[in-house]
Amino acid sequence: MAQQSPYDGIRFDQFAMIISAAVAGMGVALLPSYLIEEELERGSLVALSDRAMPTEFSYYIMQPESKRTSNATVLFRNWLLRQVSHVPSDAAT
Repeated sequence: MAQQSPYDGIRFDQFAMIISAAVAGMGVALLPSYLIEEELERGSLVALSDRAMPTEFSYYIMQPESKRTSNATVLFRNWLLRQVSHVPSDAAT
């Protein structure tokens, strides 16, 4: 049996779509808890774990696997990383 790729299946790019899909029973969603407070209170969604993922002040660069080595992607990623490396660590407070 072939191992399934983590990229297989439906993907959503909007939190509202992710929430609707999870409420409809389409699967598990990784979401900030403040976006689903009402759904948690109503019981239409439940937390799978009490363990929170620390993400405060974090950002992630996401790109399709097929574009990982694209010259434009590499140049943009490197430029972006240079820009944020000059931001003082207390700038977000």
